[in-house]
Amino acid sequence: MATPTSNNKRLQSILKNTSGFLYYVSITGVTGAAEANRKSVAKEVERIKKNTAIPVCVGFGVKTPKTAKEIASVADGVVVGSAIVDKIGSGSSLREIVNFCKDLAKATHSA
Repeated sequence: MATPTSNNKRLQSILKNTSGFLYYVSITGVTGAAEANRKSVAKEVERIKKNTAIPVCVGFGVKTPKTAKEIASVADGVVVGSAIVDKIGSGSSLREIVNFCKDLAKATHSA
């Protein structure tokens, strides 16, 4: 797992012990607190890709289908957690939660 604060030396250490895919945490701070920024994520994904061939999936700060699409346009995958948990916690119906997940998937695949 890499973060916005992972310098190049730390990135090399992370990549040495990574297989499958690299999970990039797009924001610093608490999950669900901020929205991922496409421009800064793109810059970091590009930096990571210069050092590895494994896919880079981005999580943290992906709350909406719009953001999922933006991040998917610069990353190999998008991870959404807190936004779904928030829907569950707010009492959304199963249908609403499933539709939200479908909307996220559709947006991601359309990037």
